[in-house]
Amino acid sequence: MKCIYQNECGSCDCINMEYQATLDNKQRLMENLFGEDLTLPVRGMPFPFYYRYKVNYALGYDRDSKRIVCGKYSRGGHDLAGIDSCLIESRDCQKLVFFITELLPRLRIRVYDEDTGTGSLRYIFVRQSFSTGEMMLVLVSYNTDIPGKKHLIESIVSNFPNVKSIYLDINKRSDSMVLTPELKLLYGQRAIIDKVCGKTFRLSPLAFYQVNPAQMKKLYQTAIEFASLTGSEHIIDAYCGIGTIGIIASDKAASVTGIENNRDAVKDAIFNARTNGVKNARYICGDASELFLQKDLKADLVFMDPPRAGADRKFLRSLMALHPERIVYISCNPTTLSRDIRILSDEYRLKKVQPVDMFPFTDHIESVCLLDAKS
Repeated sequence: MKCIYQNECGSCDCINMEYQATLDNKQRLMENLFGEDLTLPVRGMPFPFYYRYKVNYALGYDRDSKRIVCGKYSRGGHDLAGIDSCLIESRDCQKLVFFITELLPRLRIRVYDEDTGTGSLRYIFVRQSFSTGEMMLVLVSYNTDIPGKKHLIESIVSNFPNVKSIYLDINKRSDSMVLTPELKLLYGQRAIIDKVCGKTFRLSPLAFYQVNPAQMKKLYQTAIEFASLTGSEHIIDAYCGIGTIGIIASDKAASVTGIENNRDAVKDAIFNARTNGVKNARYICGDASELFLQKDLKADLVFMDPPRAGADRKFLRSLMALHPERIVYISCNPTTLSRDIRILSDEYRLKKVQPVDMFPFTDHIESVCLLDAKS
C-alpha cells in the first residue's frame, strides 16, 4: 500500500518504505545505543496498517475555494493538508471523522478560521476501544458552543451506533494541544471500555492509553515477563496513569502501589482496580520523586513508563535511594532512555532491551528494558 499524502502530511516519516526496512532501521538504532548483545529483535506487526485507535483531525478552510479542509498539519509547519484516507488510523475512526466533515456545510456549522478568528469547530478527536468497538468523540471548539450541534449529534448517533460518548471541549489555546480539561459531556456515557491481557479498563477523553492496542498487549506481556514475578514481590508502578501495567501484574504480585500526579488518572486507576477485582493494589496521587524517599515505602520491583522526555534526575536519584532489586523501564524515546540508563548505571546493570514497534512507518520505537541492582 502507498500513501499519496506523504509529502503534505506530517504524521508518518517513512510510510512508503518497505515495512521490514523500517524495522531494520529501528533495530540498528537500538543496537547502536544499547549494544547488539543486549538488544533483542524488534517485535513488529504482521499487518502494520490501521493500527491507531486514537486519532485527531484539524479543521480549517481552503484559502482559495473557502471549502472546509479536514486533515493534518504539514511536517515542520502549520499548513493544513486535507486528506480523505490514512493508512495507519482505524478505519472506523476515519469514517466517523469524514462523515462529520461532509455534514458540516449541510448543517451550516462553521469551522474555526485562524485568519479571521471566526467560526467554532477546530478539531475532531476520536478514541475507539479495540476489544468492544465502542467509540468516543470529542468536538473541539474555539467558542463556548457549536451552533447546530443538536442536529449534528442526532446524525452521528443514528449513523454510528457504536459512538457511545460525545464531548464538547472549549480550546482557545494557540499551541498544538488538542484537548483541554474544559470538557462537557453532550451525549451518552462518560467513558468507554477496553480490555487488554484479560483486564478491563475505563477510558476517558484525557486518559493516557497506548494508541496501538495490538502492540500494547505485546509491550505489557514483555514487561511482565521481564519482571519474573513469583507472587511475593511488592511492586511500585510509577507514572501509573490509569493503572494498566500494575493491574495486569497484580495477579502475580504480593502488592501493587501506583503513583501518579494526575488526580483524574488516579480516580480511573482506582475504578479500574475495583472493576477487575484487584484487592492488593493502592493508588497515591503525588510526586514519585518525593514518595520514594518515605521510609514506609518499599519495593522489590519498580515499573516506570515516563513520557518522551524521560525521567528527571530527581526521580532517578530517588529511585536509586529506594533501591528496588529490579527496574522494568518502558520507554517511548530511545535517546532519553539511554540517558536515564547511564544515570542509573552507578547502581543498576542493564540486562536486556526489547524493542516493540508501536508506531509502524514512523521514526518512533517503544522498548522494554530490564535493570538489575548491582548489589
